[in-house]
Amino acid sequence: MAIINRLLYVLLIVIASMEPGFCQEYRQSVDMHIPFMPGSVIINGKPAVYYELYLTNFSNDSISLEKMDVLNVVDSSVVATFGRDDLMNRFSRLGLQLQDKENIIAPGNSRVVYLELQHDKNNAQLVHRLSFTLSQGNKKQAFSVLGAPLSLSGKPPIVLGAPLSGGPWVAVYDPAWSRGHRRVIYTVDGKARIPGRFAIDFIKLDKQGHYANGDNNVVKNWYGYAAAVLAVSDGVISATRNDFQESSTLSGHPECPAGKATGNYISLDIGNNCIAFYEHLKPGSIKVVPGQRVKKGDVIAALGFTGQTTGPHLHFHVADQRSALGAEGIPFVFEHFTVLGSYIDFSKFGKERWTPVNDASSMITAERPASNSVIKFGMGDN
Repeated sequence: MAIINRLLYVLLIVIASMEPGFCQEYRQSVDMHIPFMPGSVIINGKPAVYYELYLTNFSNDSISLEKMDVLNVVDSSVVATFGRDDLMNRFSRLGLQLQDKENIIAPGNSRVVYLELQHDKNNAQLVHRLSFTLSQGNKKQAFSVLGAPLSLSGKPPIVLGAPLSGGPWVAVYDPAWSRGHRRVIYTVDGKARIPGRFAIDFIKLDKQGHYANGDNNVVKNWYGYAAAVLAVSDGVISATRNDFQESSTLSGHPECPAGKATGNYISLDIGNNCIAFYEHLKPGSIKVVPGQRVKKGDVIAALGFTGQTTGPHLHFHVADQRSALGAEGIPFVFEHFTVLGSYIDFSKFGKERWTPVNDASSMITAERPASNSVIKFGMGDN
């Protein structure tokens, strides 16, 4: 009985200490959540996570996002900080697939913040602290919100074989591109997803950095056109599409809506809810049918120019469902490849040779090619 009385006494003290807080004025602010956490991927020897933070303003006033800190829950240390200018480049209004020109969220409006975060601790627990400015007429008030907890998984990414052979191939992608695959949201069956979160477009170059021999407008002049597309793993073909025709020129290519973005494609079920997608394939080149088992390295199609594309290339990504657009993109790495260099200034792509690396003979193992890097699959020169 004495123990119970002691517990009741402690409880009364706690309640009494909380009473002033009950009198504080409640203020609506912002809802923040992460709808999908895809896991880590290795880039340049370091683990990285890609995810999206959704924000909705539930207040009656406009708010502006000024700063974001990502904190370690254990010791409150700052893992990463994003200032106003950086956030502006990651801030997007839902439905537009474009960066906002301002950091303001009007009442009842939502925004998405695209984040890429490097970390060195597996299984870490993180949380986000957002600093806002609240605008009430001519008055401005600063406040912050802590939320959107995030657990970093120590699970290794999927390791795949090469989707193509030889090179040089440019791994074309950049998380900062407002119209890149990483920022294109599709809504299928009542749910928004990013299937191309980790997508890479592979374009072949010659040794001078050109992607076509002669007139760039002629599809067959592109070095990668009709290149053999390979199975990246043992698996079962889950779906194919081969009803797209192909223009012989870039200028004659028809515009394709989002529903036809893939062009001719193959999806390969490699197990554990992992589906590899190959898109923009050449008409008549698909050598497999749904239900067929394939081995890693098998030729399954040829690189083409179909669907939503501006030039011949292979679009490759891995997702968690068989739907080409109704699935979440998940991370993957390749077994090995050689890095030849990169396009630090992508405006020079196709016009000049890439910037070479110091050691072009080093083989990279179990990593994702870095943004706009130039790589070679296999041991050959081509």
